Amino acid sequence: MKKLGLIIKVTLLLAGAVVWGITTSMAYASSVPDKNVLLQDDYTHEEGIEAKVFAEEVDSGEIKATPRITPGQRLPAMILKGLDDKSYDVGETRNKALVISFWASWCDPCRVEAPMLNELYRKYKHDVDVYGINVTRYDRLEDVRKFSRSLGLQFPILLDEQGALFERFGGAAFPTHVLVDPHGQVHEIIIGMLNEQELERKLQMLQKKKVSLRSKNP
Repeated sequence: MKKLGLIIKVTLLLAGAVVWGITTSMAYASSVPDKNVLLQDDYTHEEGIEAKVFAEEVDSGEIKATPRITPGQRLPAMILKGLDDKSYDVGETRNKALVISFWASWCDPCRVEAPMLNELYRKYKHDVDVYGINVTRYDRLEDVRKFSRSLGLQFPILLDEQGALFERFGGAAFPTHVLVDPHGQVHEIIIGMLNEQELERKLQMLQKKKVSLRSKNP
């Protein structure tokens, strides 16, 4: 019965994703922890020292329901602070495609995927922006800094401190990716770790969309 119940839940999740235009790869994603749950630091502790755990303190009255962002809508203006202490408006007009990766330092698929995003940023940075948005509501800032340093991340790391932007995209699992076309519209939402070749293909399609629009408006 438990197995049947799990199958039903997964089926409903996938059906909902299809309805909302969301691509899912949950086998390569880490679910977001429930409120007030203990999170374990799996890779920052030294040998012989027990992994630290912490309780996320959440005021249930802090987060209010906000409109869900779906493919076809414009990315909203929202100022987020970066690890470099600069401020970034994720919804600003940029005339470039944008890849947003929501992640957490304890997420194993995020750690596996980060070098691939780094390489794509190096390769396409003149045509594509990449924002790695840490949902600090489910993380610790010290671990975010360690994660970024250990992998030598070159693209901007932003902090969604209360998880407000992440919530607007569903906020179900890490990593979650949002592909935005050069005109600021959300093109696709992908839950789960990305394949490098597939992401590169999607980025090239977004660039063709930009070129196509230019040819119609000389």
